[in-house]
Amino acid sequence: MVEESILAKADVGFYPKEKPGMGQAFKGQLILTNRRLVYIRYLGGKYLTAKTADYSNRLEEGLRNEGSFEIPLNKITEAKPDRVWGTPYFRLRYQTPSGDEKACALVFVSAMNAIAAGGMLGLAFAKSPYDQLGKAIEKLRATLATDNPPKYCPHCGHKLAVEGTFCPNCGTRT
Repeated sequence: MVEESILAKADVGFYPKEKPGMGQAFKGQLILTNRRLVYIRYLGGKYLTAKTADYSNRLEEGLRNEGSFEIPLNKITEAKPDRVWGTPYFRLRYQTPSGDEKACALVFVSAMNAIAAGGMLGLAFAKSPYDQLGKAIEKLRATLATDNPPKYCPHCGHKLAVEGTFCPNCGTRT
């Protein structure tokens, strides 16, 4: 398996809904790796009192902060820039481990710092950091799809879940 590497990070305002609203965002750090998208909520309260920190070298520690989460790239169903009231933001839809779909909105507070050599996956000329992030996620998801080709049941040919070893179509354990 490929070692996880951090590709980009930024300070963000996080809204646990599809569009940013009038309410106060939670401040945290968004970190894109070659395997997952991680949001780490800063400690110390809401937006203005949050204590900023760099969690890029301690992701697992940061994920223990209340309100922090990670999304495997293959569970992201939509990742795209959008605007509300003329203000840009990043809309993210994803599947939870229980199979439910969730959405959230992210507003960049700092510039997105691309850590990967040569800029963030060669997307330095995208219009905005929101465009860069959306294109980088799509590019990574496409790479993951080719690295992990679909599995099929040897008995009935039904497409199997990558994690699964049981064919729901014919009941064969693979």
